Amino acid sequence: MQAVDELRATPRAWWIWGLGASFYFAAVFHRMALGVAGLRAEERLHFDHEVLASFTALQFAIYLAMQIPAGLAADRIGPRRTLAAGLLAIATGELVFAVAQSVPPAIAGRALIGFGDAIILINVLRLTQSWFPSRMGSLLAALTGVVGALGQLLGTIPLQAALDGPGWTATFATSSIVTLLLAALALIAIRDRPPGVPAPRRHDHAPIAATLKAAWARPGTRHGFWAHLALMAPFQVVSALWGAPFLIEGQQFDDHTAAAYLLICSAGFAVAGPLLGLIADRGLRAQNRTLLAMNALVVALWAAILGWPAGDAVPRALLVAGFALTGAGAAGGMVAFALGRRENPPEAGGAAVAIVNCGGFSAGIVALLIAGLLLGGDGTPSADRFRVALAPMALLSAIAFVRCIQLSRQRERIAAADATKAAARTAAANAPAPAA
Repeated sequence: MQAVDELRATPRAWWIWGLGASFYFAAVFHRMALGVAGLRAEERLHFDHEVLASFTALQFAIYLAMQIPAGLAADRIGPRRTLAAGLLAIATGELVFAVAQSVPPAIAGRALIGFGDAIILINVLRLTQSWFPSRMGSLLAALTGVVGALGQLLGTIPLQAALDGPGWTATFATSSIVTLLLAALALIAIRDRPPGVPAPRRHDHAPIAATLKAAWARPGTRHGFWAHLALMAPFQVVSALWGAPFLIEGQQFDDHTAAAYLLICSAGFAVAGPLLGLIADRGLRAQNRTLLAMNALVVALWAAILGWPAGDAVPRALLVAGFALTGAGAAGGMVAFALGRRENPPEAGGAAVAIVNCGGFSAGIVALLIAGLLLGGDGTPSADRFRVALAPMALLSAIAFVRCIQLSRQRERIAAADATKAAARTAAANAPAPAA
């Protein structure tokens, strides 16, 4: 059997990754569409900010609930069939959302999108684990995130233009058809593992509860969870829903300027992803320092934005920096997946990635709902109300930052102790035999 670290980044491996990344591109576009279309949805379906928050929170809650099943499916069923099922669910949900004229079918459509979206990233990363050497884990996770950021770019100004032109139904129905074609492509072209690598046997997998317990017990998995929470939760809250209303209703931006700021957020993700992946692949210490630095910048910038004096408009330069660094921080959040996979065996890779992915989405759901409750009610929310409503997002990221500092130190101590033991064993093995 060919070991993962003996694999080479062959053209076919890159082809498989490219297909998988294109699926993630589509999933992120569908996931983030309400970031631009949210206020239009309120007008079309006649509901308020609190219901809008419930839309996105429900989608993310289903995404979160599906993480562990999706990770286990990646390990036990394989990415090919699982990816096809996820894309089919997204295509169906988007078509329902495209033709919805009332809240219940629209909610059903977004729920299906959340169900399918939950499956995609974990299975794409499972493909990289099967087709590439483990030393490329951070880079491939970051590159996958960059492709997802490009999908989000499509969901900013281009989506705004499509909604202004062809309109709601035509735009979302077309995206549904494209996603259905991608589901067929997954079945036709994706292969779960390279030629010559046998499929895992059923008895190779530990019981589900034991697999999850063992994965969580490893410090790298817990570190990945908290790093993902720290860096992805702000990105989810800002880009998926509240960024545009914050700018339009709180900062008096027009629709197209707000979409441009979301574009900056996605661009920050795309630009930072490869660089952060390359740095993080240099070793444990580089991973830790990279993630902590990004987390500190994100928390500091949002503290400055939300703490700006009441009654004064937040300077545009500060907003640009905040949105750009939020995107760049999310690229660092993709590196968190490599933390989880690093300390887990290949047959538990999907489960470990699923646990890590729960971090950002669990915090994102909480922050989304709290913001919706604080912004709900009569009248257009003011800048001050938005600052209060978004404060839990920054607080959760700050709490996770403290936890990441603790786990970084713990993992570096463990690595140093392991290196000392390995050096001692090497010295003992090379010591000359005593004279007779």
